[in-house]
Amino acid sequence: MTLKLIENLQKLGFTGNEAKVYASLVCLKQAKASEIAENAGVPRPKIYGTLRGMEKKGYVRIIEGEPTFFCCVNPEVLILRIRADFMLSLSEIVSELNYLTPGDNNFVSDSFNRESVRA
Repeated sequence: MTLKLIENLQKLGFTGNEAKVYASLVCLKQAKASEIAENAGVPRPKIYGTLRGMEKKGYVRIIEGEPTFFCCVNPEVLILRIRADFMLSLSEIVSELNYLTPGDNNFVSDSFNRESVRA
């Protein structure tokens, strides 16, 4: 597990602990909370709360039993879902922003020369 991977997962909305746990679970496939905590470097008192929160977000699955095991959602499936959610959010934002700007929406483009504004 690299620092770059953890940073990139955080950019997608994972907390630091969630990113470490997810990356560890990709390697472990299926594990008990204590194994995940040790592998991920997440404090044991925080591991169950982190895992339960990740289940609610759809990042991991819980296999109830004695002991309880955890497994990660397939990375490709998860990334496709995050991408779809992100694209939907972007579409909704564009619609809402366009609603706030009635008329012809004449905005200055990115390529507009700032010097001509000062002149």
